[in-house]
Order: sequence, then structure tokens, then C-alpha cells
Amino acid sequence: MGIFAAILGIIGALCGVMGILEAVDVLPSDMRLTTVDWTFWLMLAGVLLLGTIALLLGRTPGSGGSD
Repeated sequence: MGIFAAILGIIGALCGVMGILEAVDVLPSDMRLTTVDWTFWLMLAGVLLLGTIALLLGRTPGSGGSD
């Protein structure tokens, strides 16, 4: 689970960077790969980073299950 959380965190961070680049209009229009705007990228980054937090908190011992 830790490796999957790290992968989700990296992808979430990259989506956040892409959203910021789209918001400040740094990339020229011919370099853009998709037609989605900056809100999509930042919302996707938020969802992925929340997933990362959930996976990391789910790893703690004693969280649910039978003893």
C-alpha cells in the first residue's frame, strides 16, 4: 500500500503542476495535449492527493479489524 500511495502522490503532484501551468497560461496552445482546463487538473490533483492520504492512514496498526 505504501508504494501505491507514493505513486498516487506523485501523479497527484504532477496533475497539480499541470493545473497551475494551465491556470497561468504558460504553455503555448500548440503544446497542450488535451482540451481540458485548469479546474480539471486541480480537482484531479485534489482527489488523488486525498486518496494518498486515505491509503497512508489506512496502513496504521489498530485501525479496524479484529484483535
